[in-house]
Amino acid sequence: MNFPLVSIISATYNSSHLLKHAIQSVLDSDFQDWELVVVGDCCTDDTEAVVLGFSDPRIHFYNLEKNSGQQATPNNFGLQKASGKYIAFLNQDDLFFPDHLSQSIEEIEKSGAEFLIVPGIKILMSNRADFDAGRYPVQLCSVHPDGKFSTNVFSVASTWFLKKEVVPKLGPWKLEKDLYITPSQEWIFRAFLAGIQFHFPSRVGSLIILSGERKNSYKKKFSHEHDYFSKRLRDNEMKAQLLEKASIWAYKDLQSQLFFQPKILFKRVIGLPFDWILKQLKIHPSAVRWRKAWGKRGSLIQKVRNDTGLD
Repeated sequence: MNFPLVSIISATYNSSHLLKHAIQSVLDSDFQDWELVVVGDCCTDDTEAVVLGFSDPRIHFYNLEKNSGQQATPNNFGLQKASGKYIAFLNQDDLFFPDHLSQSIEEIEKSGAEFLIVPGIKILMSNRADFDAGRYPVQLCSVHPDGKFSTNVFSVASTWFLKKEVVPKLGPWKLEKDLYITPSQEWIFRAFLAGIQFHFPSRVGSLIILSGERKNSYKKKFSHEHDYFSKRLRDNEMKAQLLEKASIWAYKDLQSQLFFQPKILFKRVIGLPFDWILKQLKIHPSAVRWRKAWGKRGSLIQKVRNDTGLD
């Protein structure tokens, strides 16, 4: 039996209008030796019909019998079904650039690393009028400083590319209800503590459009952002414009912090020793901050669910 080189895992819940774009971005990849494992968290909409409508034997759909209300459970199921040498995650609302998979394979083999975190281009929230006029903000995400893993960087799962042999070393994703931070960040923190060799390519591999940052995003069944960008992933001029927007945004943000929000930088500097101590104790520094901000375990995820209309 021939196994694919790459297994891509997509957890989804009642968002076929987003998922169809994510799937299409995989189909349009310039690398084709993959399988896509789509795991529904007990979807009750037309997700199954949409997935099967692609009529591609490399795409496998599983729908869990019970809704877990989180990504961890379907992602763990997907990891059990994955048969490839390499693992990539693709959130239902994100998109791969066409050359992402081929470049990731080349980089992970050339670098000898076990786990890549490839920067993404993140489209920030804007109103429809500003978006149509091209005035939407853009930033880079999953960018780790100096080529070293940082717990201060939120690394979206769609920016990961790893060897499957890493998975047994880390175990399954933990559940949101048991954590102060998100399961994805706890999982890669475990990889850091386990001494997994990371590599951070200097390119962008995905387009990130976080539903969790958009009010009532799960109640709506249309996304003008996905409709716009999914048709233009091969447009290098658009990609260059997005990178230009992101660089300008980053410089403005830096200037704002240096000259108008120096207290933020001061707090971060004095917090570095504290972060170092927590990491030595195998505690994610953000877990302490988010516990103070949100209270009990799982509260952060619950807020996101409320804002996006899942509850």
